[in-house]
Amino acid sequence: MNTGKKNSFLVQGMILAAASIVCRIIGLLYRSPLFDIIGKAGMGYYSVAYNIYNIILLISSFSIPLAVSKSISARLAKKEYINAQRIFYGALVYAAVVGGVAALVAWYGAPVFVGKQQGAVLALRCISPTIFFSAILGVLRGYFQGHNTMIPTSVSQIIEQILNAIFSILMAYVLIQPFLPADSIPMKSPDTERQEVQSVLKSE
Repeated sequence: MNTGKKNSFLVQGMILAAASIVCRIIGLLYRSPLFDIIGKAGMGYYSVAYNIYNIILLISSFSIPLAVSKSISARLAKKEYINAQRIFYGALVYAAVVGGVAALVAWYGAPVFVGKQQGAVLALRCISPTIFFSAILGVLRGYFQGHNTMIPTSVSQIIEQILNAIFSILMAYVLIQPFLPADSIPMKSPDTERQEVQSVLKSE
């Protein structure tokens, strides 16, 4: 029995590790087209916005998956299935409220948060709605982790990263690029662009 549990934990850990590696690869791949679209100035604005976004996301929903997972796992161990579902529904309500408030704070507080980098206001507002969805996803991940399965968590992480890449590139092209100075996205040779992209990735 103990051997079976150890094997199960090992498999679940390998699944999470594989998902983490895939997410990192996706994160590296989409930086290149994003850089091509918005150039150095746009990447600067994006970096400022993304750092603020990460702080707000960390404050609002970082501990949600762990808290939900432990609470549901404890109820399931006692065979209190109804209470486990109540915790799940209550956590969804909590995540919706906290995530919604955090997203609104990021949206309306963007001009204050970015300081002198006012070009980053639009970038922060573009990604602020994802704070709400990340909180909801955190509850769902915690729910499945409480049931001792990491596959839904891993799949959701990969899907979230893919959607993040698509959304970032799309919003950069539609909303951010038109507001950048004309000389911030100069025409370069492929070799020059490749060198600049590599330098940006190394700095990350």
